[in-house]
Amino acid sequence: MKRYLIVGIATLLVFLAGVHLGTSYFSDVAKSSGNEVSTGDFDIAISKDGKRFYDDYKLFSFGDLAPGENRTVTFAIKNRGDYPLSRVILTFNVTDREEKISKAESLIDSTPDVGELSKYLVIKSFVVSNGSAEWSVDSAAGKTLAEINGTPIEIFTGKLPQNGVLTVNMTLELSPSAGNDCLTDSVEVDMTLLAEQWA
Repeated sequence: MKRYLIVGIATLLVFLAGVHLGTSYFSDVAKSSGNEVSTGDFDIAISKDGKRFYDDYKLFSFGDLAPGENRTVTFAIKNRGDYPLSRVILTFNVTDREEKISKAESLIDSTPDVGELSKYLVIKSFVVSNGSAEWSVDSAAGKTLAEINGTPIEIFTGKLPQNGVLTVNMTLELSPSAGNDCLTDSVEVDMTLLAEQWA
């Protein structure tokens, strides 16, 4: 009986091994390689004349302003990227400089190491156009450079397409109330433009 049991178990193992060896599994492999996801470019640039555009460019320099005189600065902002711009924000970073103290200034200027000119430079008008529309940026117009220093100013919202251009006309006036305390002073004005794209 013991022998029949061993033979029976051996036969069962051979049968199970045969079932396993006789089973066929089909397989196949498909591959996808070199797939990519990328983004387009997002780029703005500035220009004095609307012809050649730069990432960093000096847009204006004028001097010898007398109280009540003004100068208009015109510049263009171009969307050189692949996506429409949804918003453009301009921030003025203003640094007053005391170049030298004239005799007339020394009589009344109590801060001989600090320039005062930005308190007297008023943005009389700030107008932006995109070819089909024109609007005034009221958050800047009527303010002095000292008042808007470091404050982000929204100058455009909408959809400025690829290669679209905004033209900015900004008139600065030396206030008629400017006195001897700002004689021979100067102001360095850095402008930072931030463009955004919304979904």
